[in-house]
Amino acid sequence: MENRDALSWNALPSPIQKRFLETSRILELKRGERIYSQGDRAEAIYFVKKGLVGLVVMGASGKEHLLRFFREEQFFGHRSIFSQETHHASTVALDSTVVIKIPKEVFLKALDESPLLYKQLVQVLSRELGRSEVQRVMILENQILARTAQSLVYLKDMHPDHAWTRQEIANFCASTVSTVIKAMTKLETLGLIHQAGRTIEILDRDGLLNLQDQDRE
Repeated sequence: MENRDALSWNALPSPIQKRFLETSRILELKRGERIYSQGDRAEAIYFVKKGLVGLVVMGASGKEHLLRFFREEQFFGHRSIFSQETHHASTVALDSTVVIKIPKEVFLKALDESPLLYKQLVQVLSRELGRSEVQRVMILENQILARTAQSLVYLKDMHPDHAWTRQEIANFCASTVSTVIKAMTKLETLGLIHQAGRTIEILDRDGLLNLQDQDRE
């Protein structure tokens, strides 16, 4: 299924694909390794060739919050390039992940030369803006089923041996304990997780991630 939230590598003109590959670095990352950190200078744009990347931000309270995922065939890191700001969040590999790192100057030159690439990027940025607005409404209305699902994936991936409390999960989701308990009960009813006391077992990881996608549509 086509990912409308992704720039399409295969749709790029062949000369640009070739230039990207000639000037890029291949980063092979283990689970838990960071690509860049919050506050770093934006020096490149990145493409997920394999694996899964989480975008996380450290809040004023010192707690980490998951903003979104980047899957295979998605670019990331472009927002900070265009805003000319440091990265507002960190990116971390949630699987064994392979990322193509394309220098900023190479990418910006390609934009100047390719109206197609520029059009694709504008479309993706517009969808990202729309998604952030929808997510704000979801937070205000306490519709956090998808946020609980993606938070469980992130927390279990990053700290598989930790017995997460409902309070810790609620803090991560910026929600209340009672709301998170209800969401997790729903996820269990859907057959996506299993709960036994503080032990949480993920039964269907892809199902949790796809739940996030469905809520975005």
